[in-house]
Amino acid sequence: QQQQQQQRWQHLRPSKCHVITIFASGVLFSLLMLTLLDFVPSSPHRPRAVPGSLRRVGSDGGRALYAPRHLPDESLLRLADETRVMEPYLPVITRGKTKTAEEQQDTLTNEQEALGSLKMALEMKQLGKDDKALRLFQHALALSPRHPEILTKYGEFLEHNRQDVVSADQYYTQALTVNPYYTEALANRERTAQIVEQMDAKRFEALDRKRDALSSVHSSNMALKRAEKEAYIQHIYHSVGIEGNTMSLAQTRSILETRMAVDGKSIDEHNEILGLDAALKYINATLVNKNDYITLKDILEIHRRVLGHVDPIEGGEFRRTQVYVGGHIPPGPGDLAILMGRFENWLNSEQVFLMHPVKYAAMAHYKLVHIHPFSDGNGRTSRLLMNTLLMRAGYPPVIIQKQHRHKYYNFLQLANEGDIRPFVRFIADCTERTLDLYLWATSELSHPVPLLAQESMEGMPLIFNSFTGEEGDDIGSGSGDAIRIGVI
Repeated sequence: QQQQQQQRWQHLRPSKCHVITIFASGVLFSLLMLTLLDFVPSSPHRPRAVPGSLRRVGSDGGRALYAPRHLPDESLLRLADETRVMEPYLPVITRGKTKTAEEQQDTLTNEQEALGSLKMALEMKQLGKDDKALRLFQHALALSPRHPEILTKYGEFLEHNRQDVVSADQYYTQALTVNPYYTEALANRERTAQIVEQMDAKRFEALDRKRDALSSVHSSNMALKRAEKEAYIQHIYHSVGIEGNTMSLAQTRSILETRMAVDGKSIDEHNEILGLDAALKYINATLVNKNDYITLKDILEIHRRVLGHVDPIEGGEFRRTQVYVGGHIPPGPGDLAILMGRFENWLNSEQVFLMHPVKYAAMAHYKLVHIHPFSDGNGRTSRLLMNTLLMRAGYPPVIIQKQHRHKYYNFLQLANEGDIRPFVRFIADCTERTLDLYLWATSELSHPVPLLAQESMEGMPLIFNSFTGEEGDDIGSGSGDAIRIGVI
């Protein structure tokens, strides 16, 4: 009987072949289930693990330890939409991986549509339908903003049909930035460059005449004092507004005059206004009438006051980390000392004293904001430096309206792409607008002058009534905090 039981157990014992078969079946079943799970939506309360999202960092008592990867897969970082239109015209070194078939098709579609719109625009131009041609040119440019042919043809339309030589020359320059050997743009640029240079020179001469007219007004003129005080408040209001401060002009005026807090506004917004106020007072007291060079220490002292109320630790100090400003990547923190030293040398070099003061101030503004040496307050500090240079040359402080912030940033971007002249012209426009307001405020002219921009009602600018207040009006004497117009 015992022998029969042993024979029965030997019959039931699985062979090696059976064991391997069962093990293989289990593995295949597990793989099949994992594959099916990829097609099942994950629970909203339990996030699914992304393949490759964990990396092994060690072990603890035989148990593996994993840490999350803080960077996504490289393929997830590709922004196809951002470069889809421009990539065919970018240098080869800036191209990333080979585009997918879908991306290549989208690029080709955009370019074909842009060229089709360009062809229709040229037909409308020949038929004399300039308004339709203008819209078609703009549509083509929106689809392919870096196509040299579109830029050149649009420039020719502006030059010959709109008599806008300055804008035409700007588009020729952009076309050459994309393709320096584009013959049609080269020929057009050779024709317009000298004309535009002469127009810019005449513009600067007109600004000098208005500056001289304002300089003839005696400093004791009460209207001038009121204008200076109003410009002081306006400068602070617009400069912090460009950076996103939500204070209204009336609230800004209240903070500066009463030092009382405004209900519902953040502490940082109050401190931004107070910091700019402190920086302007420092400039008035030390730099406007300074007969010496502007040094790096002066720039750091301006920034120390701009940021002193918001972030006293970072105020007056170079940044120690990398920053990113839209599409512009400023130099790394390790290069700032060298670059700022070069900037200081340029700021006091002989070549800049041959420039017109407005061009010099605009270029100083651009160079400083391009280096972006601080963690915060770069724009405010750059505008203050620009106005310091202008006031030392006899000009009033220029106010860049916060309503024009998009134009302001667009012109800075054009300067990054290689053409700083549009930004210089923009600063010249702001300078002329400010000069007109000062001259209007100190004269008996009855015609209204557009406001530097307090507020707008349905897109229509108001009129600067406070400049014309009588001596008895409660608007202040203008002494103390008013920006002085200094001459070197």
